[in-house]
Amino acid sequence: MTRSYKSILVLLFMMLCSGTAIAQSYMTFYDTDGTAKKAWNLLDVGKVTFDQGDIVVTHSAGIYSVSLNEVLSIKFTDTGLPHDTGLEKISGDEAQLRIAAGENAIHITGASAGQVAIWAMTGQQIYSNRNWRGGDIDISHLDRGIYIITINNSTFKFKK
Repeated sequence: MTRSYKSILVLLFMMLCSGTAIAQSYMTFYDTDGTAKKAWNLLDVGKVTFDQGDIVVTHSAGIYSVSLNEVLSIKFTDTGLPHDTGLEKISGDEAQLRIAAGENAIHITGASAGQVAIWAMTGQQIYSNRNWRGGDIDISHLDRGIYIITINNSTFKFKK
């Protein structure tokens, strides 16, 4: 599995776990032209996996498989509310984004500003900066373990 597929899978897992906590109840796949392709109630979704370049959704009505190249975004929403949370396709400068996690700091290259958040594997957000202006992020206060960091629309896993 490539790094981008793993990143999408981790972010999808985080959103599925945290999405139900804030009452998001639908997952919708959007085609490359931006139109809704397929939607499911999250209560009907059993699992989402990645298999040889495809996203496979197992749900109460069966199995749905689509190529990642055909999906522009995946959105998690409430009934009747605008699409407020989702996975967007990474392109341009975001594809060059890299992190290096040390004992006390995370060094980020490929971005100089944006939104940064760090999540524990339990889904709890432990750091957030909506106005990050570049530079290292202090992680000296974190316990040893595995964490997820989101920088703008990119997601990485790191170990402290």
